[in-house]
Amino acid sequence: MIVPMKKAKLVVMKDDKERLLQSLQKAGVFMPIPLPDGEPADDAAQEEALLQRAQKSLSLIKRFREKEGLARELTIVGEDDFVNLDPRSQEMLSEIEGIDSRIAELEAENRALAEQMNYFLPWRDLDIKLSDLSKTKHTIFHTGFIKAGKKEDLQLAVLEAGGEIKELGTGPEGLAFFFVNYIQDDASVMEKAKAMGFIEVSLPQTERFPAEIISEKEEMIKNNREEIEKLRERLASIAKEAEKIEVLNDQLATIGELKKAPVKNLLETVYLEGWVRSDQTDDFKKAIERATDLYDLELTDPAPEDKPPTVTKNNKFVTPFEAITDMFSRPSLNDIDPNPAMSFWFWIIFGMMMGDVGYGVLMFAVFFALIKLRKPKGDGLKLYKLLLYSSITTVFWGVMFGSYFGYTWNPILLEPMKDLTFYLNFSLMIGAFHVITGVIAAAYANIKKGNWLDALFDQFSWVLVILGIVIWVLPGFLADPKLAFLLRYKTVGMALAITGAAIILLTAGRSKKGIFGKLFGGLLSLYNITGYASDILSYSRIMALSLSTAIIAYVMNLLAEMVMGGFFGYIIAVLIYLIGHIFNLVMGLLSAYVHDSRLQYIEFFGKFYEGGGEKFVPLSYKLKYIDRIKDQDANQQEVY
Repeated sequence: MIVPMKKAKLVVMKDDKERLLQSLQKAGVFMPIPLPDGEPADDAAQEEALLQRAQKSLSLIKRFREKEGLARELTIVGEDDFVNLDPRSQEMLSEIEGIDSRIAELEAENRALAEQMNYFLPWRDLDIKLSDLSKTKHTIFHTGFIKAGKKEDLQLAVLEAGGEIKELGTGPEGLAFFFVNYIQDDASVMEKAKAMGFIEVSLPQTERFPAEIISEKEEMIKNNREEIEKLRERLASIAKEAEKIEVLNDQLATIGELKKAPVKNLLETVYLEGWVRSDQTDDFKKAIERATDLYDLELTDPAPEDKPPTVTKNNKFVTPFEAITDMFSRPSLNDIDPNPAMSFWFWIIFGMMMGDVGYGVLMFAVFFALIKLRKPKGDGLKLYKLLLYSSITTVFWGVMFGSYFGYTWNPILLEPMKDLTFYLNFSLMIGAFHVITGVIAAAYANIKKGNWLDALFDQFSWVLVILGIVIWVLPGFLADPKLAFLLRYKTVGMALAITGAAIILLTAGRSKKGIFGKLFGGLLSLYNITGYASDILSYSRIMALSLSTAIIAYVMNLLAEMVMGGFFGYIIAVLIYLIGHIFNLVMGLLSAYVHDSRLQYIEFFGKFYEGGGEKFVPLSYKLKYIDRIKDQDANQQEVY
């Protein structure tokens, strides 16, 4: 059901503002709304900056944390510990940032050192100090690169002029050479060298050998790497206390949320406005009274121009399926809550699409274990519960279809790979009843608004038409023996369909002027039967997805049986069974989730649901990492 909302207008003294907001945040029942001429309760810039630092620090130490096992430990924090920031957490932030900065500095230095070292590598074997490469009275020295193909030409040119030349190594531009010419011959030799593509390099003048410089750079890089490794070991040590930073993250997010709460400051008082669930007004008042005795509160129903948020309240079975609706759009106050009806049909259709006992049992085991061991919360918990509940219908339809990991045994209703016609008919009948449920939901919405005639003429008339056609036409048209029992009700079906069509013909054009306008409007409305037929045909995807799952399972079983025999044959067969069925289960889950959702969104919601509602987001603790806040009286308050 959609919970009615109350609009709250609250005035308190300025001195009580902080206590009030803290009390309301702890209660988590009040959603403040922005006000004209309003402003945030306080400046949250400091907390936001610190929060960004905490998030960055968590990302830095993430890869140094020990891998979490399958079972997750709950993070439970006492209320006093949560409301007071731990100085050690902030010290850890500063230390992590310092380490990260130092690592970045060392890595940048190593890149520079490597670049310098690479510059000297081609000259490693040069056994002359670089300062000795300067021009002498009779000779001149040259260092540089030439392509390998011109190596012998360069050597010949230098030697013919009486010079000396030595090949040293390889560089980015070719082979590295050192040679010496007589001054009087240098111009001639260099002219030839440059014509060959020789690229001269000027080495820095220093009283050292290239090998010494390279060794020095290598030693510096080695020392830096050792320091980096020690710093990373320190990060790994800090990562063992990462929970402190996670708690700090939630504390800062909560404080920031509190300070950004919109208020309107008056002379001596503070004014707040927002929304409260009608079933939580007592909790709201208690939260105010915990903070102050001096206040003025007004609770009213939403005005026509208001756009209150919506929140739904359902039983334990329906609640997980609310995530499906929320992915489409939250209900508005003009809607009825679609979740009770949608959850049932999603549950049924999902099971049909999977339709295997073995897969259903696996689903139950996996998602039950994940819920118990991983302890998810919020939308993650809803998804796991949805799939856990759907394992039940997967087992049920698996029994109906006689499917056990792709093997067929004693089908009760049908065998998908053999009874194709009946399965198609059955899928379409399921679709027809799903569509009828949507039309009935539209009628219920009209009745709630007091539009009884609209519900009778625009919805129940179509229920009669669709139901009548299913009973009257479908069994005979599809000529399926398993549906032959419906033929005895053919007259009833015909009567229902004709009655519904007559109501549509005579009433659908009631808003038109003149008798012919009204009849023409009725005829146009009857044409909508093609739209309903198209919607019902969409449910053939139930059979298609179920068949694809069954065929892949059958193929995997067949492949495993083909290689079975001998020690290695049985090992390979087991691997085929495991990999094949796990792959089929995962793909089946994904396909069933997507296509089942699509049927709800288009064929079902399209009949009655508008959506467009705003989510109810009360001022509350913002807990991403903490699971529970333990109250001062030692009771544990679970927060999702």
